[in-house]
Amino acid sequence: MATIKVRRIHREEIAGVQILREAVRRDAGLAEGGAVRLDLDAELDPELVHLQAHDPDGFFCALDRDETLGFGAAHVRSRQWVLSELWVLPQHQGKGAGSALLRRLLGYGERSGVKERLALIPPLPSIQAILLGAGLRAVCPVHRLAMGREDAARLASSLGRTFPSQDVTHELLKRRGQADLDRIDRVVRGIVREVDHVHWIKQRGLNVAFVRQRDRIAAYGYGGRDQVGPVAGSTREAALAAIGRAIELALRAGTIRPTILVPEPFTDALDALFDAGARIESTLLLHADGAQLQPDRWIPGPPDLP
Repeated sequence: MATIKVRRIHREEIAGVQILREAVRRDAGLAEGGAVRLDLDAELDPELVHLQAHDPDGFFCALDRDETLGFGAAHVRSRQWVLSELWVLPQHQGKGAGSALLRRLLGYGERSGVKERLALIPPLPSIQAILLGAGLRAVCPVHRLAMGREDAARLASSLGRTFPSQDVTHELLKRRGQADLDRIDRVVRGIVREVDHVHWIKQRGLNVAFVRQRDRIAAYGYGGRDQVGPVAGSTREAALAAIGRAIELALRAGTIRPTILVPEPFTDALDALFDAGARIESTLLLHADGAQLQPDRWIPGPPDLP
């Protein structure tokens, strides 16, 4: 029986965490490619760096003596706790490391005064069992769809014409746009997340567009190289138009084969994507406990910062 200890990890340990995470993903069939390459000099995952900078007390690893068993991270926005990462190396699964990590992560949320919990995770039985035991119930599948560049361009043009829209710079966002983002985020997610919007625009260099419906901004959509989303709208129609703009922005940034995460209740988006030739590559599961969420007018960006 392993002697499991859980401790906080620091920024300089993220490179090692990324290597182990890739090994877990490939073992579970969630990543493509051959053998994992040990490269501590590889570029750090910008989402993990951002999360560690703003939620350093939510980063933990599980150890047996000096051997790493697994990793977990969570972040808090408003009073909502969100699971960013939770995995255990295959040879150590089923020995309690995942449960020990989740207990520490939930404790971080409790100390932060959260009232809601959310997780977007792969449908792996070991992780599902741990979350269900902690009271997080499956809300809906979230499908990862991929499509060719030409099909994506046609779809973006069609959806993007539905309502007028405007590309937003960081300076414009600071002057007058943040209140609109906050309002939409409250409607769709029940949270405010200004630090994430600043990260996506400034650190990640993503482009963002606002969509207008009647006399107000009703949706936003992010797009960058190899990323479509997040997208959120106060109405389903506006959110659908924002998906078109997000795809357009991703293509403009050089994306060759766009991939998009779409919750199953957002049927209008799924229908439009399927009609345009998109195919499901994989599926995640959205879990929640008391979280306010409108999955019929939202698509996440990266799964660890949905």
